[in-house]
Amino acid sequence: MGVNGIGTDKYMGETYQERLGKITDPHAASAFQAAYAKKMAGSTDYVSTISKTFNTGKADAANFADAFPMYDVVTHVGNANISASNWQRNDFPFWKYFQKNTSADALNDWRPSGANPPQTRGDLQRNYSSIGSGRIAILIPEKLQEKMDADPAYARQIMAKLQEWKEDYDRWDNTVAASYGMNVAEHQAGKSYVFNLDEDGNVKNCTVTGSGRITGPTKEEQEQFEAEQKEKLRRRVKYIEIIKESADRQRMREEENLRLFQEQILIAKKGSLVYNRID
Repeated sequence: MGVNGIGTDKYMGETYQERLGKITDPHAASAFQAAYAKKMAGSTDYVSTISKTFNTGKADAANFADAFPMYDVVTHVGNANISASNWQRNDFPFWKYFQKNTSADALNDWRPSGANPPQTRGDLQRNYSSIGSGRIAILIPEKLQEKMDADPAYARQIMAKLQEWKEDYDRWDNTVAASYGMNVAEHQAGKSYVFNLDEDGNVKNCTVTGSGRITGPTKEEQEQFEAEQKEKLRRRVKYIEIIKESADRQRMREEENLRLFQEQILIAKKGSLVYNRID
């Protein structure tokens, strides 16, 4: 039995129909249906393995850093109050949440100006790319933090809930990436996330960015940072390749074991038939 949607037939905290009904793009809808089927079947295909790897934390993780050890995690405790319409705008400055000195309520008074600009606008592209890859920023309501501090078991449930939500999202997003012929390992390793949680630990708002770069105050610092990011990306991709090779070997062993088992069953059946004839 699932706890707060964990381990049930829900996907990203919603039923199949609830989530599918919100998807307007036919290609994304098709990818969602494929991703949902993979989850329900417990699939260990390449896309599912990558998605799970990046959402597997330390055992009994009771904080977000331990829940997502493959990421640079920053948390902000406070009461972020952002409308969905503001959050979904391309110029909403969510990138500020990746700064450690930003408070959870820092953007509560932000107001848009004019029509929603395109993501391709130069200043927005610079802000997006300033985030870099492999990062997670989490906005935690004060009441939720208090409940987690008072009850470690409850905190572990919240970690598991966000891990499952993110794994669901990644499986879907990576299914879309694979359908376009993208390198899924590099695509996954290049993402960063902002999660705005409600008082029950559900994802209220979320923004995901692709790989980018942070512009340092000097050319040398920028080049050093980019080199470090490339090395981190290389290590993540290599790790995923190792996981895939291990999964392939395990699959081959399981297939061989199944073949031998089936042969043994067949031999046993033939022996039983001969025995019965002798009787």
